[in-house]
Amino acid sequence: MKVKAEKAANKKTIIKIVLCILAIALVGYCAYCIASNAADISRLKSQKEELDTKYEQQIEDNDQLKSILDSDDKKDYLEQKARENNYVKENELDFYDIN
Repeated sequence: MKVKAEKAANKKTIIKIVLCILAIALVGYCAYCIASNAADISRLKSQKEELDTKYEQQIEDNDQLKSILDSDDKKDYLEQKARENNYVKENELDFYDIN
């Protein structure tokens, strides 16, 4: 009878140890997940700020282009952009300084 009681006590002790190990592992995994999510949130926030800045810059560029298209000097602007891209008018000679 004493042996059976000792075996039952040993089984209970082993079960308690296994459950404690599982609980510690679960807590560790949860802590890892929380830390990983916090790192992801931080990275995504900085990425959002960068994209917001780019978005605002693009809005300003679009507004500037809309104002140019709505103005009367659209032809001068198009000519300027064409020259920046090395286009020339018909029958126009373009000289380059190679010195």
